[in-house]
Amino acid sequence: MKFLKRIYLLVLLLFGYFQSIGQTPSNDLNWVLDTAKSDEFNSTTINSSKWHILDCPSGDCCNWGGGTAFERGNTTDSGGILQLRTDGPGFAPIPCNRGQFATGGIASDSANYSYGYYEMYAQLPGFYSNGSPCCGKIQPSLWMAYQVNDTSCIEIHNEIDPVIPGPLYTNASTIVSGWSYQNGNCNFNTIGEAQFNSPVPLFSGYHKYGLEWNTNKIIFLFDDAAYSENYNSPTMTMHPLFLYIEDGLADTTYSFCPNTTFPQYMNIDYFRYYKLNLDCGTSTTILTNADLAAYIYSVKSDITFGNGSSSVTLNNTDVKYFRAVNTITINGTFTAPLGSEFGLIPTACH
Repeated sequence: MKFLKRIYLLVLLLFGYFQSIGQTPSNDLNWVLDTAKSDEFNSTTINSSKWHILDCPSGDCCNWGGGTAFERGNTTDSGGILQLRTDGPGFAPIPCNRGQFATGGIASDSANYSYGYYEMYAQLPGFYSNGSPCCGKIQPSLWMAYQVNDTSCIEIHNEIDPVIPGPLYTNASTIVSGWSYQNGNCNFNTIGEAQFNSPVPLFSGYHKYGLEWNTNKIIFLFDDAAYSENYNSPTMTMHPLFLYIEDGLADTTYSFCPNTTFPQYMNIDYFRYYKLNLDCGTSTTILTNADLAAYIYSVKSDITFGNGSSSVTLNNTDVKYFRAVNTITINGTFTAPLGSEFGLIPTACH
């Protein structure tokens, strides 16, 4: 494993890729779309086989501490867009005695999201307040959690938050990501947290919000570029999680921006969940360019390039990522010309 990691870094250094690079489904063919857990939101109604609408009278949490309520009518799927609306004073009465605000969201019906690649393409709420981008208190979110309750406290609570802007989203440009756990006691532990500052307001257009989660890594991405990478934490969340996409409000200690107008909208073009294609019991040898062209991308046990006398050459436009559980070995001549992208990635078989 150590040798494999050194090779990966060496390749990146040689060709100018020593930076935070996202191995996303757009450039890493080892990822396979799981359509059963993804949604393009191209219908006129929410797909009830995948999601349920967060709706306070139906038993969902009236808020997550933000002094608001989820209301069914604030979640719509129309024109290829999932739209989550935040209403303020002057709109229909809010259920659950939660004040003057209502928000929208969806949640998976079961805790079946685990290791994989997550991607949401969305336009977050916000506006210009006195000439500056702003979105104080409004909290658009993509997050996952699992919990088991006992009589005294939450015994287990695991959580990953690819997008939780929270109070920092006051400038409509800053998102916060992180993961946390609670296990066997009543203390909630934040294990990792990262912050991304966009050069443009996030309400000005659609952007990709990504997460790669595996047994030994959690990587957060914005528009295919990683801004936080965490490896080998002994407390990384392991339990499959429920998934939530929602618009909400930060807690009552935070204020709206001046001149906030309602409604505000969070628009989601798609949510996609990818799994790694696994072939972990197979070892593969690539001797020629024809072998390379015929290679089926998946996580192998071992990968060998060449036999000491063979030659394998990438094109200068190639983007190739190879994943293996144990070893990746290069024998003979292997050429990756300037302009190509080539990565060797140690990957657990999950």
